[in-house]
Amino acid sequence: MTPIIRKIKKTLIVLLFIFGATLVSSSQAQSPQGESPISKTDDNLKKAKPIYKEQIRFFENQRYSVPAKFEYLPVGDINPKGWILDIMKQDISSGFVASLDELAPDLMKGDDLFNTSRRKSLKDIPDVGDQILTGADWEVSMQWWAGESLGNWWDGYVRNSFLTKDKTAIENSKIIVDKILSSQDNDGYIGIYSKAMRYKHEGSNGELWTQTTVFRMLLAYYELTKEKKVLTAVERAMAVTMNNYNEKAKSPFDVNIDYGGVSHGLMMTDVCEELYRITKKKKYIDYAVYLYKEFSTYPINRGMNDVRYEYLMEEDSLFQSHSAHTYEHLRTLINAYYSTGYPELEKAFNIAMKKLSYCILPSGAGFGNEWLNKEKAKPDSTGAEFCGMVELSDFYTSAVQKTGDVKYADQVEKITFNAMQGARNKDGSGITYCKTDNCYLLNRTAPQHNNHEYDPRYKYSPTHADAAVCCNPNYGRHLPYYVSRMWMKSYDGIAAVLYGPSALSTLVKGTMVSIEQATNYPFSDEIIFMVNPKKKTEFTLSFRKPSWTKSMTIEASDAQVILEDGFYKVKKQWEKGDVVRISFKNEILPTKWNKNDIYFQKGPLVYAYAIKHTEKIVKDYNLSHFHDYYCISNDDTYKNISFLNNADVKFIHEELPIYENPWYSENTYLKVDALNSETNKHMEIRLVPMGNTVLRRVTFPNK
Repeated sequence: MTPIIRKIKKTLIVLLFIFGATLVSSSQAQSPQGESPISKTDDNLKKAKPIYKEQIRFFENQRYSVPAKFEYLPVGDINPKGWILDIMKQDISSGFVASLDELAPDLMKGDDLFNTSRRKSLKDIPDVGDQILTGADWEVSMQWWAGESLGNWWDGYVRNSFLTKDKTAIENSKIIVDKILSSQDNDGYIGIYSKAMRYKHEGSNGELWTQTTVFRMLLAYYELTKEKKVLTAVERAMAVTMNNYNEKAKSPFDVNIDYGGVSHGLMMTDVCEELYRITKKKKYIDYAVYLYKEFSTYPINRGMNDVRYEYLMEEDSLFQSHSAHTYEHLRTLINAYYSTGYPELEKAFNIAMKKLSYCILPSGAGFGNEWLNKEKAKPDSTGAEFCGMVELSDFYTSAVQKTGDVKYADQVEKITFNAMQGARNKDGSGITYCKTDNCYLLNRTAPQHNNHEYDPRYKYSPTHADAAVCCNPNYGRHLPYYVSRMWMKSYDGIAAVLYGPSALSTLVKGTMVSIEQATNYPFSDEIIFMVNPKKKTEFTLSFRKPSWTKSMTIEASDAQVILEDGFYKVKKQWEKGDVVRISFKNEILPTKWNKNDIYFQKGPLVYAYAIKHTEKIVKDYNLSHFHDYYCISNDDTYKNISFLNNADVKFIHEELPIYENPWYSENTYLKVDALNSETNKHMEIRLVPMGNTVLRRVTFPNK
């Protein structure tokens, strides 16, 4: 391959990554159809007729909503403490979350697409720097791309700012919001298109998707500040969209072609759910169901719609679409079921969960080398994209909120503490776009092809601008969302759904209640809950019993304690100064991955062998402490490690003072009696929490 051809190939790969597609050559993984998902010859991208037939006619039936087990609390009622606060402070002060607009200025600062640079025609393509445009239809997707990156970054930035009480970031957040509100048209429209284009789309567009990312941020800002004008602005903007896309007008999914923006737009259902929670106006939930019905009516791009009803009912097939789409759309599916009670959607959800099970890695992440490709998760070769991690985690919180099933909360903790933390570098200056659980090398090559193919997503970067600036903006959302979902409202009180150092202040049965969760969890098996209601009042505190916990001790004076549906329910007359102490008996669990391999887990933490490595900087940014860099192994020990049945495993742990950050310390690890498969001699190895690793091995042969 000549240098010129190689350069052209890399340029094309970069362009295709940006819009959720992958260049396919004879040596690369094929799409589900055996060719590039955006090929002009791909019949799946041609105009398709609606399939509103008997299969989805059940949407006309009477609806009987299913009561959700819990209700989300307002953003801001729960605040981080301890190590969670430490990491969020680092992110919003010196990490890339604080400076993404300076690190990727052309996309994040130079394109004012919600205001002065609204798109005026299909030829109105923004400057894309060194990338080469060819005039292809898919390039219209560039019109909306900055809206996704900006909206998600703003969402994470605003939440981090207020939850950490960072004064500078709060002022910047106010500037962001004021600018968005000032762009609102007289009719209420907020978005990226001029009047000549909006709601008239025949092809790929980001109308609903870019609105979704910004409206999620605005609703969080409203709850954090209580500024009514912000809620009013979102409701007015939603009214415009709902008046233009509805049963009597045009369907948002009735388009000729989609390269991701249209199908991402299904996530307007997130906004509908939040607006319903805040306003209790049923029209928003009805609109969310309408969106899923329309999504199931128009096929659009097969590479973006695994969760379309028709495809879910292919029970024996595996997921094959773009992973972030698949994981985020699961939220819409479960919302549609709980909003309607349709047994058809209940069955579809159960099928989706079976398909999802094949995607889950030991770290808790769902894999996605962009595409799922009808594959099953493999720790060595199927990397997990950070966008997919965020979307899957948010689905799990939505699922536990509706079903009350603790297994979904378990998955939130597992993916957060292992996969997500294990993709972030120590100082918050970069993340990996994609990373495998067994990660032996990070140098812009593809583990799915034995590191013989170029793939810019496998490295550390504050932007990943050579692939797509999508995972870095999404990173900023993950801990604020985790914090805001830790407690949920139940019919008889409140429930501790997720654990970690935090402080709650919320209304419970009309009384303001404050609860501090003092712990170094997940490194500690002990949590102290300090309960302080404004006045003496009776309610139930519910505490989740994780599936990995053999037993759980609850200490609460003068309380009734029962275990019900996976939660310990503690009922009493609460007063200032009350304390609940809980402790978990978490054993070291050798967990089978397949017939031959195992990994170790204790509590929510998965343990890994940390591979010694060398870092190589390959790009500098205008801010001095930010770089793109490779990680190259200089330790081959991991290749020869295997475990014996009933091997001696010791848990070494030094309890730190409460709220002292336990990450990256050496106070917690496993000592394992292993076998060197090359010399056949015993060796003692150390396994550390996966979230503390860069290069690592998680699964090992078991002999």
